[in-house]
Amino acid sequence: MARLQRHTHRLIWLTPLLGAPDYQPSVRGMQAALPHLDDFLPVHNLASLEQLVSVLRDI
Repeated sequence: MARLQRHTHRLIWLTPLLGAPDYQPSVRGMQAALPHLDDFLPVHNLASLEQLVSVLRDI
């Protein structure tokens, strides 16, 4: 993940799971990835997709 982050302008991770109120990124792989992400965003409904569009627009 560190190498991927170094070779990208911005590293964005999208997951529909983040939309669940009780979701916790507890899997070791996700815990290892989080420090390297610029954005960790939900994509579970229209509002979350609008948030993604806003982030992409700002890049």
